[in-house]
Amino acid sequence: MNPTLSRSSSISPTVPAVSDWRMDTPIFLTGFARSGTTLVNRILCDYFDAGFVNEGQFIISFGLRLARYGDLQRSDNHRRLVQDISEDRFFSILKKNYDVEIDWPHVATVLPTFAAIVLDILRQISDQMGKGRIGSKYPVFGRHLNLLSRHFPDCRIVHVVRDGRDCALSHKHVRWGHQNTYAAAVHWRDYLLRARTDAQSMPGRYLEINYEDLLSKPESSIALLEKFITGASAGPVTGRFMRDAQRLKPEKIARWRQAMTPHAQAIFEGVAGDALRQAGYPLTGIAHQPSFLSRGLYVAHDRLSREAWYLARKVFPGISEYR
Repeated sequence: MNPTLSRSSSISPTVPAVSDWRMDTPIFLTGFARSGTTLVNRILCDYFDAGFVNEGQFIISFGLRLARYGDLQRSDNHRRLVQDISEDRFFSILKKNYDVEIDWPHVATVLPTFAAIVLDILRQISDQMGKGRIGSKYPVFGRHLNLLSRHFPDCRIVHVVRDGRDCALSHKHVRWGHQNTYAAAVHWRDYLLRARTDAQSMPGRYLEINYEDLLSKPESSIALLEKFITGASAGPVTGRFMRDAQRLKPEKIARWRQAMTPHAQAIFEGVAGDALRQAGYPLTGIAHQPSFLSRGLYVAHDRLSREAWYLARKVFPGISEYR
């Protein structure tokens, strides 16, 4: 269950969203891990008729190595790409977690472009979930906005931004997360600045949703999202959402003030203070930049911890990701 929702409740059942001209335009939801993308994903599915599933990594992994398949106008190259995509781990998870199976013979008949293949897959997923909109959620999308824009020139990006210090705290509760403040600060800063830089080439197709505003001022945040997705200003979707908004938990905001040590706060601010300021987050005014040796140790610790998790997951597939 998403931590921003009370344990005794869930977001209300799906209500079809406002009809608009963009139903077949893919929406890619992204954000630094532990930023609240799961909450926004549920909102999109429950209020905006979106058929999204988590971790659409195949889009990026195959998009990055597309050149090895050569000219997709050649049927053998096109067939090989579809075959390799079909064998991606994502689709076994799709079947297990969502009971969705892709009709691969149908995928093989679409136009011989990477975009056409992906869009057909996303449409099949959405249709089998009984939804109208297509898209996917994946944190790594934010590092590859140029790739997405190149292959899907009409796509829209929803980027969830959360105070990096709260992200850093949250990472320590999951085995795959960054296990020290320095590493979390480095990666959060790089992620935010890179996404914002790349988004400059996507005017009108990129939207940032501030996690803190979503919890504390949900009406304005959902109205912004509704305008971006449907073209309607504070329309029926916002009204439906506000009937459930009391289930959000704004106490999740700025937990770092109590839960993060002053030393950790200083490290984060020393590394990512410029990005915090750019994103509109308050600074303590105390910043500490670790020594060269300390930085190396932090990086090594983070890398070893994450690699240990991935190894453990292979050996013990049922191991919990939470600490």
